[in-house]
Amino acid sequence: MRPIIGICTNHSTNENIGIMTELGFAGQDWQLLAGDYIRAIERAGGIPVIIPIVEDPQTLEPILGRLDGILFSGGSDIDPQYYGELPRYGLGKTNPVRDAQEVALAKKVLYEMNLPVLGICRGIQLLTVASGGTLYQDLKSQRPEGFNHTLNIAPKYHPTHPVDIQPGSRLYEIFGKERMGVNGFNHQAVKKLGKDFKGTMLAPDGLIEGMELVGERFVIGLQWHPEMMIDKYPEYLSIFKAFVASCK
Repeated sequence: MRPIIGICTNHSTNENIGIMTELGFAGQDWQLLAGDYIRAIERAGGIPVIIPIVEDPQTLEPILGRLDGILFSGGSDIDPQYYGELPRYGLGKTNPVRDAQEVALAKKVLYEMNLPVLGICRGIQLLTVASGGTLYQDLKSQRPEGFNHTLNIAPKYHPTHPVDIQPGSRLYEIFGKERMGVNGFNHQAVKKLGKDFKGTMLAPDGLIEGMELVGERFVIGLQWHPEMMIDKYPEYLSIFKAFVASCK
């Protein structure tokens, strides 16, 4: 049986999504997920299932009991109140509805369940916040000594900068190399790692691009987007294959 992988979705109250695409009407909110995530999980041998944002968290209990793994996807900034900070200049749009569900879900998955977890972009930040870590709210203003990690002008698949991978880490085992190129579209990142996490993939300016939970359990966070790279560079599917394999 192929593993069932739950993927968290975005939420938007922008009614123009429905109006411009002619898929809906004024006054509707939307739950959205880029197809890249779904294709990556399917090609890696998993069965992708979208986890909706619901009004009552108990609604998700039966779904969680049937999942073999969870992927926390990218999206909006996380409200800094969740990691004990006031908002700084440069903080992007937040989504209280999504934050409330996913912070609670991440804590539940990390500390009450034993599911393999993969967090991408917002996902690595979510895992950090849920485990007691903190974030840079805006890299440009808080780390001016670093380089530009927010290259939205580049194609989604393009490796915009290199990263160094710690030998002996799980990420090293997955990719089989000490240096590789990744794409970068983030203006936030991990500042202080959460409990029991270690940074095992670093950008040239020292920014954490990948982290993993200490121990045997598969819990990995990536600041970049491998799901956007697999069509152009199939070797990046390795992270999804490893994730899905750990879910069997």
